[in-house]
Amino acid sequence: MITPPLGRIVDTSRQPCGYSPGDTEANDCGRRATWHIAWDLQLENGLACDEHLAHVQLHFVYVDRHPVCIDCAMPGSAWYFEEKRCGYPNDSTSPPLAEAVDLPAEAQP
Repeated sequence: MITPPLGRIVDTSRQPCGYSPGDTEANDCGRRATWHIAWDLQLENGLACDEHLAHVQLHFVYVDRHPVCIDCAMPGSAWYFEEKRCGYPNDSTSPPLAEAVDLPAEAQP
């Protein structure tokens, strides 16, 4: 398995599925995203609907995933690895993913 190719930035303000084969707007899925995916330890991330998460699981490697919540698209939110969710650093006792995997300071978001 390989990590997916990173394409153009897709608008996530409405939290749509980011699946876009061929990397053109005409092929965007656009359905409401149900999953938030962390692709790598630098927390490059994306959103997927149920159908396209199944596609991801068959073809690609990723670090973590959790159901989409309102905090996923909020500036300043952190990925809580053990709790399988996004949130704010002061709202949990669990460390964000960057701390949980002991990333070097320059790689932390």
